[in-house]
Amino acid sequence: MSSQEVPPSPQGHPDYRFSLANERTLLAWLRTALALVAGGVAMTQFVPELGVPAGGPVVSLGLLLGGLGTALAGHRRYVRNERAIAADQPLPASALTGWVTGLVAAVVLALLVLVVVEVVRR
Repeated sequence: MSSQEVPPSPQGHPDYRFSLANERTLLAWLRTALALVAGGVAMTQFVPELGVPAGGPVVSLGLLLGGLGTALAGHRRYVRNERAIAADQPLPASALTGWVTGLVAAVVLALLVLVVVEVVRR
């Protein structure tokens, strides 16, 4: 066996590379969730009133909820994929990515509107 070949997986076990890739994907979801939470905290600290009274806290709440939702969605996807990998089945389709993307897009749109209102008022 050359140094480039991968040893075969034990009988009855899936290739561990798939599980490791699934774990890396979960970590990417968690990094995204952490970034959303950090953005939410920053909004309350540095932009308490953005465009309208309580504009900053509203966006902050959206970012924090988005972070929570992203972390939970990433974990759910990880578990479902692990089950599929272990059963040697195709990975299940997931609507979670669409929901998380929509939530983040809604928060960004709200933030954009509040920034425009803030700039117009100056």
